[in-house]
Amino acid sequence: MKQLFRDAACIGSIYLLWKLFLIGISSLAPHIISLRQGFLGPTPWANMDGVHYLSIAENGYVQFEQAFFPLYPLIIQFISRIANTSYALSALIISNASFFVGLLVFYRLAKLTDRAKPLRAVILLLVFPTSFFFAATYTESLYFLFATVVIFATKKHRFVLAGILGFLASLTRLFGVFLLVISGYEYIKVYGYRIHARHMLSLLLIPLGLVAYMIYLQYAVGDPIAFIHAQPAFGAGRTGGTIVLPPQVLWRYGKILTTVVPDSPVWAVAFFELTAFLFGMWVLYRGWRAGWDASYLFYSGAVLVVPALTGTLSSVPRYMLCAIPLFLILSSFSSRKFYFVYALVSISVFIMGAALYLQGYFVG
Repeated sequence: MKQLFRDAACIGSIYLLWKLFLIGISSLAPHIISLRQGFLGPTPWANMDGVHYLSIAENGYVQFEQAFFPLYPLIIQFISRIANTSYALSALIISNASFFVGLLVFYRLAKLTDRAKPLRAVILLLVFPTSFFFAATYTESLYFLFATVVIFATKKHRFVLAGILGFLASLTRLFGVFLLVISGYEYIKVYGYRIHARHMLSLLLIPLGLVAYMIYLQYAVGDPIAFIHAQPAFGAGRTGGTIVLPPQVLWRYGKILTTVVPDSPVWAVAFFELTAFLFGMWVLYRGWRAGWDASYLFYSGAVLVVPALTGTLSSVPRYMLCAIPLFLILSSFSSRKFYFVYALVSISVFIMGAALYLQGYFVG
């Protein structure tokens, strides 16, 4: 218990510094970037997708909002009614509290992993260019909490807990179903192919969050995969169900970068998305060469590649926050020069990205 309090104090101090840094950016952003009208929320931390999550919490689903999974807005609605607070405030409480607890679990998970450097892993995550979304009205924080607990519980062989939290994770984001690979892999390492009914049935809960949402969609709109078919409505260039292979996506981005004027916002966004994707794949390649668990690599690879199958790398820099093992792998690198460059580039892009998001510009 004493160790838990020490860990909480350590992570709490780092988390507080991160929050103060964000407060500083939010104070400066209006003075350096003009406000862009469009998808502005009731607070700068609820722009873009945050508008939809608050709308679903308050009014339920409307056309095309089925693209957003239901657990986060349901919890927003519940907290708002119980505490008699605004939906925006409830959402921010959920996001920030979830991230702090998730960060503490992530730190303890890194301690269980021999090659990871726990404190370094936390810092690498916090300075990642899109980590400011953990403080916003997005599902990243809630999903991060659930997914990290699933992986931690799996490492501790607490498969019942992993199954329950995995169910909640796949009711929060599509990526949650891939947690079954990590938990299933560990189950096989412990029990082989013997059937341990309670643990096996618990792990089968993980994909049932997605199944439950699909059943609801079939009942509500007659389309169990409406969360896929609704994607083109949000203007990110996603297909509504047609699979586009990664080489085609990379070719598309190559054309953008070679034909669009470099000082165009389109070029900058495309460069950011492509660079993030390639960086993530490079880290996983390094992890594979170093012998990291195949289940960690598969899960993180799925987080990177599955969105690309829609024909675009849009939002991949933000989705990378869900690839939790990726940051454990990153923390195991030995090059100080790499960490210096990573910190310099990441913090610079972090500041710029957070300021743009807070002023109503699409970042990820």
